[in-house]
Formats: sequence, C-alpha cells, structure tokens
Amino acid sequence: SFNISESNGNSFSGGETPTILGDGDGSQVTYLGASEDMPPGLNIPIIPLPMLQAGVGLIKGTELDFRYVPELDIGSAGKVGLFGVGLKHDILQWLPIVDKIPIDLSIQAGYTKLSSEIELIAPNPAIPSPQANLDVSATTVNLILSKKLLMFTPYLGLGYNSTKTTFNVEGNYNIAGLPINITELTNIDFESNNNFRANIGFRFNIAVLALQANYTFSEYPTATIGAGISLR
Repeated sequence: SFNISESNGNSFSGGETPTILGDGDGSQVTYLGASEDMPPGLNIPIIPLPMLQAGVGLIKGTELDFRYVPELDIGSAGKVGLFGVGLKHDILQWLPIVDKIPIDLSIQAGYTKLSSEIELIAPNPAIPSPQANLDVSATTVNLILSKKLLMFTPYLGLGYNSTKTTFNVEGNYNIAGLPINITELTNIDFESNNNFRANIGFRFNIAVLALQANYTFSEYPTATIGAGISLR
C-alpha cells in the first residue's frame, strides 16, 4: 500500500490504499469537495514472469549481467516490460591473506526498470483509448557472500536499494461536462524509497538446468523461485 496523501501538490483525505497487486478495498479520497473511491487491490501474491538473463565474464573476476522481459501484452490489462543491467566483481582477490579463504565475496551494482501501460475506458468513443503509464526504476548495491559446493551454491547478501516510481495518465477528458481536452491528466513522481535489505538463497546447477530460490528481507519482503537454462 502507499499513502495517497503524499502525492505531489495535492491534498487528499483518507489514508492508505492498496497497490495494484495488493490486498484490501480502496480508500475514499476527497479533492476540492469531490469524493472518489480508489480501486481495490487485485490480491495477487504470486506473479509468474518469464525472463531472459545473460552474463558475460570479463577480466579479474568481473561479470556483466543483463536481464530482459520483452513487452508482454496482457489483454485488456495492458502491457508490461522490464530491462536490467548489473556488474559484479570479486573483491577478495585484492585483500592479502583473506583471498585464501575458501569463500567468494563480491560487490554487485545493478539498475532495473519496469515499464507498464494500463488501458483505460475511453471517455469519448471518437478519441483513441487513453492509458495509464506506471514506471518503476530501482538502483541497488550489494555485498554477496557465497560458497560453491559442487553443483550447489548458497549465498547471503546485504545491500542498499533506491526505488523511484512515476505515474501518469494520458488521453482526452471532459472536465465538468466541458469539451476540454487534456493530453496529460496527471503526472506524479513519488519520492524515492531508499532502504537497506538482506537476502538469502541458493543456486543449483544440473548440466544446463539452473534452479534458484531467493528470499529478501526488506520493507516489502519477497520470495522468488526460478528455473532456467544456463549456457557457458
């Protein structure tokens, strides 16, 4: 959920309202004397998401990673896509004596952007359907401690995450019955959400099959399970 009273430049009554995937009924908000009910959350705790991920090994224990989800058309709900890039480097090699310890310690930095388009009901049949755009970008820096045991690699991580969310609605609307066309009804930049997080997980490789599981401890805890094909 998020606090709708913190929207830039606007003053609303009411408290928190669920996000799109959250649980619960929407709060009632009042703006300039007009009341409106916010939509309820969809209460979807699990999201299956196919993703292409590739890594390129560079010099001195450095790896460049990419992740990509092509724009997926989810029917009347709209479209969603994702792009991310990350860089990981082994830092134990630069520490005398410590580099003899049979573990791996890496620093990793990454950037991910999730873009989505949500189709709205056309306010005027003669005008193309408007849409809402929701973009979420995240930058993270992590320390990752891991140990490879044959095909099994457990790991622990500690990191810092910064997230920014932008929401806007595009289209043409009639305001109070007047034929006023507005191409951008609203544009809201939510304040960056900065927090520390920790995660624990493992990776299991059998030939080209890679299985992985991860749990992140943060303001919004998340659990992920993945399976894929790893080519080296």
